Formats: sequence, structure tokens, C-alpha cells
Amino acid sequence: MPKQLAAFCGIVAIVCRCFAETTSTAKQVMIGPANPGAEDGSDGWWVGASGSGYLLVDHTDPASGISDFTLGNTNLNGNDAVGWRSVGFPLGPAAAGAKPISFSFAYKLIDDVNPGDNVLVQLRFFDRATNWISERDFVLGDRSHDSAMGRYKTITVGDIRAPSRAQVADVHVNINFQGYHWSSGAARFDDFSVKVNTRSLVPEVIVLAAALLGIGTTTAFLWHSRRKQQNAA
Repeated sequence: MPKQLAAFCGIVAIVCRCFAETTSTAKQVMIGPANPGAEDGSDGWWVGASGSGYLLVDHTDPASGISDFTLGNTNLNGNDAVGWRSVGFPLGPAAAGAKPISFSFAYKLIDDVNPGDNVLVQLRFFDRATNWISERDFVLGDRSHDSAMGRYKTITVGDIRAPSRAQVADVHVNINFQGYHWSSGAARFDDFSVKVNTRSLVPEVIVLAAALLGIGTTTAFLWHSRRKQQNAA
């Protein structure tokens, strides 16, 4: 009987381990933005500039691929705004916070950053009618202690939950916007990515069914063996 009990415990342990490994396996699916690294020029992005602010698709120094998004300004009066804004994309399975998303992008601030200068990057959320709900802000420059960068840095933030009414999102990169001043030359951005963590429930159901079947079969076997021993006695 002790050997049978040990075998039963071993089966339960194996099944539980398999179930835990299966349920912890998550798959990340990219949901936006379209044209995340400017490989298709400015397609899929809205652009706007005023004063001495400038923006362009650059091919000399991308983080990956052949292109990057560049924007900048050297005028000190602070009235020269410019921005890249992606076309809105549906949140899909992450809508209304149903599943967590991760946001990632690469950036490089080429020139010396003046004190108080910052570029603002936003992941913004909207309802079905594209009314703004909320945003996640990333402030880069003096605030992030970056200046005259020799290489790109990548920011990745996971476990972001969209607001309860959110159905659509976009990415917005801007200077001299919402009170953030920028007069420190060029800033490059590349490889924007919004991904949702998903996994299929089919493997979990199969493993769970196998676990229940294994436990039930082993329990019945142990019960039958015990009855035989009692009858033999």
C-alpha cells in the first residue's frame, strides 16, 4: 500500500506541474501601431509641425531596419511644436482591460539636452467613438537623464491595463506639447510596439481533463486494492 500511495502522489505531482507550466505560457500578439518603425515612410501616422519644429523619416541611424522617426527643434522660444501620431488601432482582446498589454519603443536623443528639455511619448486610450479616456506618459530628456546618446535605449513597460471603456489606442510622440519644452535638436524613435498577452485555453482544458482522469483512475485503483486486502484478511 505505501508503494501505491507513493505512485499516486507522484502522478498528482507530475500532472500539477504540467498544468502549471501550460497555464503560465503566454503568447504576445502585436496589435499596433501599423508601420511601427517607419519602414513604410510616414504611412499609418499623422504628422504636424509649426514654427521651426521639424519631423522626417530618417534612414541614416535606425535602431533596426532601414528607417526611424525623427523630430526636433533648436529654437529657444518654445513655440515650435511637432509630433508623430499613429492612426488609432483596436485593442482587440485587451479592450476594456480584459488582458494586459505591453508597450515598447527605442529612442535616441542625438544632441546635448538643455536643462528642462523633454520629449513626450504617449500611449493613449479612446472609447469606441474615439473619445479620449486616458494615457500613459513617458518623458524623455532632462527628466530621464539622457543627453547626446551614442546608442539607442529601449523602454518596455508590461502589465498595462486599458481603462474599462477603452476600445482603441494610439501612440503620440511630440515636442513643445502639454507644457514640455524642447529646444535640444533631434530625437530619433523606432520600433514602437503594443502587444497583448494571450494564450489558448485548449491546452489548459486538455491538461486539466487529463489530471482529473489520472487522479480518478488512481483513486479507484487504490480503493479497489484496499478492498481486496480487506477481503483477503
